[in-house]
Amino acid sequence: MKVVSLVLAIFGLAFLSSCDKENTKDCSGENPTIISLTSDKEEIKFGATEPAIIKCETPPDENLTYVWDVDFGDLFVINSDGSEVQFTASPCCMGEKIISCEVSNGHCKTTESIIITIIE
Repeated sequence: MKVVSLVLAIFGLAFLSSCDKENTKDCSGENPTIISLTSDKEEIKFGATEPAIIKCETPPDENLTYVWDVDFGDLFVINSDGSEVQFTASPCCMGEKIISCEVSNGHCKTTESIIITIIE
């Protein structure tokens, strides 16, 4: 009897956790559109005073949030809606850096990435 109860409990938990996973994958609306993700520079020198300016262009009149990410280096938001950042290079990390921008409309997300190379 205890074995049957245990098996039913395990199946119940598996069913509930699969429902949660499906709901987190489903977004209730349209994915936001990223028209382009561009940088004014393909390479930047570490320690230099000229950072790369990266812009995420989206259609106008959408209430969007922007989340930026890079493994090494510094990103600073430079406009009011968060769609533009300044990327400065860390001296410890030469080579290609992938900078990602996640755009969310509160229901769905879209992500694009760009590569900037850090040189000496």
